[in-house]
Amino acid sequence: MNTEIDRPRGVPAPVIFIGVLILGFLLNWAFPLAFYPGRSTQIAGVIIVVPGVLIGSSGIIEMRRANTSPDPREPTTALVEKGVFRYTRNPLYLSMFVFFVAIAVFLDILWLILLFPLLFFIVERRTVKPEELYLEQKFGETYLQYKKRVRRWI
Repeated sequence: MNTEIDRPRGVPAPVIFIGVLILGFLLNWAFPLAFYPGRSTQIAGVIIVVPGVLIGSSGIIEMRRANTSPDPREPTTALVEKGVFRYTRNPLYLSMFVFFVAIAVFLDILWLILLFPLLFFIVERRTVKPEELYLEQKFGETYLQYKKRVRRWI
């Protein structure tokens, strides 16, 4: 019996995202830090979220076209190299980072901006690196060649 699990062993990025977001909200509740109070932050937040929506939805569409799940808890059945995946190996996580910044700007919470490097570091170490190892093991040389052609982020 094969007990090997066919999925990455990392922490799902949305869990990290929500955890850091909650931490930022709690810090802001205890020690409010605004970086630019006023209506302009709300407008900027809405403008910032648009690329996040486009990148994320494009990534999901391409994954569905390839008949593979965008859910990292599910097995990857295909290596997606089309669409937005020609420019970034992680469009869904990239869109998540854009959403995080958009929330920070829209709500004018400096703590979220200050916590962004922590979010990035944890996602890269606890989610992206284990996924890359999984994909290397699953797709071998095909994935290694893809890694050479396409950057991790942008």
